[in-house]
Formats: sequence, C-alpha cells, structure tokens
Amino acid sequence: MRGLGCALFATCVGAKTMALTIVAPATVTAWLAWLADDVALALVFAAATFWLPRTLAVASYAALTTYIAFNVAVVRAVGRPLVMPMLRGVDPAMRDSAARYLEANFLLPALSVLALAALVPFATRRLHARTVRWGAALALLLALGGLLPTCAPPAQRNAIAALARSAWPRAWAEDIVVDRTPHQPTAAADPALLALAGAARGRSVVIVVLESAAARFLRPYGANHDPMPFVSELAPRSLLCNAAWAVYPESIKGQLALWHSVAPAPDTSVAQHARVPVPGLAELLAPHGYTSGLFHAGRFRFLGMQEVLDAAGFDTLADAATISGTHESSFGVDEESTVAALLRFVDALPSGQPFLAAYLPIAGHHPYSSPPGGPFATDNQLDCYRNALHYADRAVRALWEGLCQRRAAESLLLCVVGDHGQAFGEHAGNFGHTFALFEENLHVPLLFCAPGVTDAGLCCAHPVSHLGVAPTLLDLLGLAPCAAHQGASILRAHPSMTFAFTDWGDQLVAVRDGATKLILDAGTDTAMLFDLDRDAAEGTDLAPAHPAQVARYRAAARAWVASLRRHVGAW
Repeated sequence: MRGLGCALFATCVGAKTMALTIVAPATVTAWLAWLADDVALALVFAAATFWLPRTLAVASYAALTTYIAFNVAVVRAVGRPLVMPMLRGVDPAMRDSAARYLEANFLLPALSVLALAALVPFATRRLHARTVRWGAALALLLALGGLLPTCAPPAQRNAIAALARSAWPRAWAEDIVVDRTPHQPTAAADPALLALAGAARGRSVVIVVLESAAARFLRPYGANHDPMPFVSELAPRSLLCNAAWAVYPESIKGQLALWHSVAPAPDTSVAQHARVPVPGLAELLAPHGYTSGLFHAGRFRFLGMQEVLDAAGFDTLADAATISGTHESSFGVDEESTVAALLRFVDALPSGQPFLAAYLPIAGHHPYSSPPGGPFATDNQLDCYRNALHYADRAVRALWEGLCQRRAAESLLLCVVGDHGQAFGEHAGNFGHTFALFEENLHVPLLFCAPGVTDAGLCCAHPVSHLGVAPTLLDLLGLAPCAAHQGASILRAHPSMTFAFTDWGDQLVAVRDGATKLILDAGTDTAMLFDLDRDAAEGTDLAPAHPAQVARYRAAARAWVASLRRHVGAW
C-alpha cells in the first residue's frame, strides 16, 4: 500500500508529459512550481492510505488516475485541465464538437497514462520503508517550495489540484486593493469620422455577428488567405475598425456588450446578467418606429443564451429550434435556412417600415463544419475553420443581396462584427477562444457599411471594443446616446484605454492603451506587457523592463473589474 502514493505521483508526471510537448522548467523555482501540486496530492493520498481499507484505497487510486488520464485528452484539446467554469459550461449542443476529439492523437496519450497508472504500483509496492520516509521528506520540501509565487503554465498543472482550486470562491485582487476607477484621458475625435454622425438617419439596421471570427484570419486585416471574400469586398466601402476587441471572449455573456453596451462581470452567472437594467438596442430603436428581429442558426438554449437575448428587447427571436432547416447538427441548422427566415421577416413588414435585423450564424464554431466544396483543405483544423468562415461569408452575401432586392441599398446600414476570436496554438496551450486574452482571442472584425455614405472607405485606427457598437449605430442614425451605456460612439472622442477579461480558467484582465497592452493574471498578480506595433504576435514580454508602466496598467485593470463587479452586483 505504501507504494500507491509514489505511483500516483508518477502518473501525474507522466500525464503532464503526455498532455503536450513539455518545455523543461529553466529554474529551480520553476521546477518547484511544476512539481508541487503533484507532490502535495501524492502526499495527501499516501497519508490517507494508512487509514483507508485496502479495497477503498485501490478504488480511490483508480478513480484519481482515471480522471488524470481523461484530462490528458482535455489538455491536448483546449490547453488546460478541467476547472469548474468549464464544467458549468458543458451543454448538449457541444456533442458534435466533443466527438471530434475521439481521435487517436487525443485518446492514445490518455490511454498510455492509464496503462502507466496500472503498471507503476507493481514497481513501487516493494519500496523499503526508509526509502518512503526519505521520499516523503523530499516531497514535503517540494510541496512547500510550490508555495512560491511562480505558477506553472495551464497545460502543465495537476488536474486534481486545478479542479479543487476552481471550486473555491475566487477573490479578484481588485476587490481588495481598488475601489474606484482611475481617470482615463480621452483622445480627440477624427473630423472624418465625426462627419458621419446622423448620415444614416432613418435607415434600417442590419447587424451580422460572426461566430468565432478572428480578425487575423481575414484579408482586410492582413491575412494571406481570404476565407471571407464578401467581407473583403465590403471593407473598402465601409468604416473599418482596425483594432476592435471583444470585451469578453465568449458568445453568450458577450451579447450584453453588443446589445446593451454594458460589460459582463467576472464570476457572475448568466441569470444575473439577464437582469440588466440598461435597454437593449432594439428597445432604444422601437420608439422611432423600428421593428426588430434576431435570427440565430444555433440554439438559444446553449449556456443560457435565451435569458440574455430575452432582455435585449427584440420583437422576434428565432433560432434552430424554430427555423425549419434542411440540415441539423447539435449546434444548429444550416445558414441558408436561417437567412431565408430573416428575409421572410422583412417581407412581412409594411413597405418602408424601418427594421433592426440581426443575423447570428453558427458557421465558424468548432467543430468547423461546412458543406463540401470549400476552397481550403479539409485535413487540418485551421483550414476546416477557414472553410467554415467561407460558408458564413456566403450566407452573409446572400442576406445582403436579398435585402438589397427588397429595399434600396441606400436605405440600409450594415454592421459586421465578430463575437470573439479563435486560437490555434499561436501561444503555447492557447486553443479555442475563452481561456486567454491574446490578440487571437480578442481581436475581431468590425465594420459599418452605409451605401452612399461610406463608399469612399474610412478607417478607425484607435482601439475600440464591443461596447462601442450600439452607441455608434445610434450616432450614425442621428439618435440621442443612451446615458447608461458604458461605451461611446467610435465617431467621437474616446477613452484612451480599452479593456477585456476572461474567467473561464485563470482570472485574466487585459488593458490596451494605443499599441501598449497588458495582460494581468488577477489570481497571481503577475503581468505581461507587449508593444503591439513592434510585436504583433505578442512574443516578447516587456514587463520586467517597464515596472512603472506595469504598475499603472495593473491599477487600471483592477479598477475596471472592480467597477464591473459593483455595477452588475447592484442589479
């Protein structure tokens, strides 16, 4: 029995090695951080085996090692082990996405760890008592060393410890340190942008919220490939925002920023956000004669999306459950059927009736499904993703052309925006969109196209976020701003700093000030600093060389999140 603790430790280390390609820690402190949780878990388990009946000890060992092995597949898929926010996010709609990971490159490493867990106890059961005592003493030192502030990267963390820590209520550092938002200087308005205020007065509004569309993969933002040629055609005759961020790199709570110009708050439920007292864009347009409808190729039941959209005030809400599609998946229905449903909504309106129509495609979401015949390869995830974006682009073209057949183009105002980015390992362990705040997670396409007004093309170079979408549309329509909005029209003077956060794994806050960007881990209070002009790939951390800048942006990040928690908590 005394060898089970050693066997558990060996299984933990083996799991880390099999999860991803591990870069050996460079310092003693880093080694301590890398091994500390494994050692602590092994010590606790070894101590427990002295009191547990043999059968229960073996069963506990089997359960722990099975969970650890399962997380090898999870880490290979998303770059980190399971934590409570991820478990709360499990939804039946993810069935097709999860099925894509039932492949050899995900399962074989996990099965290898299971085999290791089964074999190691036979090698350790005859360990001498003196060896166990010395090993326990050394293990205790390592565990204590792990209390040092250095933290192992997410992909290298112990699966059991990561889950246990995430189950405890998390205290964000700014809750304790900061209780007010610092003054942010504003930049002057660009006269060319300011001239657009009111230029689209009376027009119907069409908003396309692209699923998982990272700006870095689109031609207008410098990509070599062109997965969305229609969006590329629109860009030169639109107001194109070069540096737009998602406030929160996840679709559901991110809707709050788009429709209400209010940021969600960390570690707060969807139900709490559904109580938002700020009117949605549809409610603000209704007194001016607008009828509104939102059409989603996915499913509103996904992670509480229905609750958030119910609060947005649309007259009509339609999703995969109500749209009769020709093809269905666990995530939704085909884009063609969704576009047809939106066009029927417009057809049912009286001639000349202004409308707000929102289209939310699901194409672009993992597992990157699309009809056969896309222009890119199908043997790797990135090209499958590009094919999915191309499919979404075809649907957006069909929507726009269908609307222009029904209404004069000069009577329409089109906004195309991404809900968040998508990562493919550009930074170690960064896959998907919710877990990190690098540019591949945050940077989204954003353009406003008003035929007859923006034909010459304009560029908004300063950083903006989802919080500015609704205020900008109101400004283009010549309508009064909403005092409760947290964002402001991008046509006018704007705060110098843009913010984002995520709470799906680590507690991260990002601040952008011009080309300078800080990413703060609020749990450990560590920060990374980047110059996006010189280092667009965010490969060189400048934080050690610029402590004064780090301190300034750290304070701003803490204050911003503190204000969000107070604001949403008051609902």
